[in-house]
Amino acid sequence: MAKFRPYIVSFIRKRTFLKILPLLFIGLLTQFKSRGAKSTVVSKTDRKRLEKDLVEWDSIELHRTGTVGDEQTAIWLATEIENCGLIPELDPVRFTKRTPGRCEVTNGTMLARGLPLFDGGSTSALGITGESGSLDETKLIAITKFGISSLGSATKNLTKARKENRHSVIVAIADGETSAPGLAVLNAESYNEPFGPPVLQVASKEAQWLLALDENELLTVCVELTGEDSEALNVQTKIIGKDSSLKPIVVMTPRSGWWTCTSERGGGIAVWLNAIRHLSKNTPNRTVIFIANTGHELGHLGFNHFLKKNSSLVEHAYCWVHLGANFAASRGSLLWQASSQNYIDKGQKKLSGLGLEDLEFWPISSRPLGEARNVHDGGGQYISLLGSNPLFHHPNDQWPHSVDMSKLEKLNGFMMAMISDLANQK
Repeated sequence: MAKFRPYIVSFIRKRTFLKILPLLFIGLLTQFKSRGAKSTVVSKTDRKRLEKDLVEWDSIELHRTGTVGDEQTAIWLATEIENCGLIPELDPVRFTKRTPGRCEVTNGTMLARGLPLFDGGSTSALGITGESGSLDETKLIAITKFGISSLGSATKNLTKARKENRHSVIVAIADGETSAPGLAVLNAESYNEPFGPPVLQVASKEAQWLLALDENELLTVCVELTGEDSEALNVQTKIIGKDSSLKPIVVMTPRSGWWTCTSERGGGIAVWLNAIRHLSKNTPNRTVIFIANTGHELGHLGFNHFLKKNSSLVEHAYCWVHLGANFAASRGSLLWQASSQNYIDKGQKKLSGLGLEDLEFWPISSRPLGEARNVHDGGGQYISLLGSNPLFHHPNDQWPHSVDMSKLEKLNGFMMAMISDLANQK
């Protein structure tokens, strides 16, 4: 314990440390209560351990980068690492935090509140007033639909309109057919280089009146965003292997998202923690680096920060393990990605024996999804597990209804076997 607390202070600005100081005392209390209890290695199929981690994750309602919930998650993960007898590192990621203010659209009778695209433009609190039309028209305000996938035609049309920048503001209605009804929002892939007009994302139910407006009816759209210098935290640790001459492996998972994101992000976090618990008691041949990165929804901001500080690691690592989104979801398919046909075949063989439905395998010739793409772009070797989810980026992605525990148990065992095998190869 004594080694960890000064280590945090040396990495974090004073103002950030003062904000998270109460959370550190919670971590201290948790460890004090656990003193005297003999540490045990977590079983690969320990359902209660997985559930406990998911409930802990779900108890933090907002995991958005730079928020209080984001900090709470960092302290919780650091405490779990300490409980394994390891030293956690909280590495600050400095960025411009954009906080929504007044974000709404109204015709004077109806009003819809929403969330801006964080890599688009913004308006004042007074907003923009004018006539509206489709993306193909030249009206001041454009109204369109979008889907949660950047590969869908509606989202592609929205992105094209943003690049063309012909409208003063765009109102984008979530498509409740490709995802659950409500407001499932888009990631800010160009967070560090915002482009296009302000875009207000609103829930699918608002289509009923927004798409039925009279031709000359006026709308007022507010997309207020204020920026300030801020910090978020990557959580990292390392298990030193038996043979220092062997290249390390890296086990990574994103730890931030728009809402609670329990089935989206919780599965990766639970497996990540289990791998730390297991390997901390069973020293592998290779050194294993663990990172849970913030800033996922903001163009992989935290992971890019890590790669910039460790630029040689992309190619130097023996293999990267990407614990991606949605593989714990109660509905949706599974996707296995890898940098080589050998890794694809190994994963396919093991996954096919688990009795799981809707298995998909990404072509090795194509750029992968999630943080695996950063490793791919840098020429590194990787394996990657993720999936689809009708509650992807949706505020209703919460415990327990969004999670398939039976599926997660099986995938936890699968990934533990894959990680252990990689870590012990000579």
